[in-house]
Amino acid sequence: MPKLESIDGVGIYTNDLKKSKQFYTRTIGLKVRDEDRKTGYIALGATKGGKDASLNLWQPVAAWGPEMYEAGRKQIGGVTGIGFGTTDLKKTIEALKRKGVKARVDGESGTFGRFTDPDGNELFLQQPRRPKVHRAGLQNLAFTTVVSRDVAKSGEFFTKALGMKALKIPASEGGGQSFTVYRLSSKGTAIMPFVPTKEMYDNPSDYDADMAHIGENTSIGFGTRDIYGLQEALLAKGVRFSLKAERRDWGGIMARILDPDDNMYAIMQHGR
Repeated sequence: MPKLESIDGVGIYTNDLKKSKQFYTRTIGLKVRDEDRKTGYIALGATKGGKDASLNLWQPVAAWGPEMYEAGRKQIGGVTGIGFGTTDLKKTIEALKRKGVKARVDGESGTFGRFTDPDGNELFLQQPRRPKVHRAGLQNLAFTTVVSRDVAKSGEFFTKALGMKALKIPASEGGGQSFTVYRLSSKGTAIMPFVPTKEMYDNPSDYDADMAHIGENTSIGFGTRDIYGLQEALLAKGVRFSLKAERRDWGGIMARILDPDDNMYAIMQHGR
């Protein structure tokens, strides 16, 4: 039966692709998993390979067309919602600060933090409450958030339509709040839908900024080995497509789907 196999990548936008690559590899310590200099595609990971999603760097260019170009530009310099896992948050934060990176621990649990890249993009860091071993550095791309008006409807979409499994994250590991995340596999990157409330924010403009993410391109890409079969299965479940499966210039086949909040996700089948 055709199905989604994995979350292959999560995108982040930059003003300077070369500078951003140097930051994430030389300063943060990520490895290059894949690169296409012709299209400007760079996929990075905490490890050279892995079942977690790659962090995909994108520099918006006019060739994308006005709509996609402007949408990409608007996402530079905000809270990305992308979170890396570490088994020693304190030492990881200290190491990043020694390298001149703006980083901090959030809350009192000591398990959640964040750092900022040269474009002002903020990324999260998450540590298990009781890690089996303590090791500084980033071990995997643990999760990415999507903004929702109704997390129950989002949860039904991820589980019933996309076949993902739900996992409850307690407040002690979620920066003071409990969340439900959705994964395709136990070692894969999770998607964490959340509903912004004004009480979450010290600055009202941050609330408005998060609400503005509803209905956007999430830059989350799923992988499958049978995109046409999967497309028929998803259509039968009522999943909406903003783009039906079609072959792309880079050699693979891609489609785009929408969740109940009109957030957009890519589905890709690589190769021929």
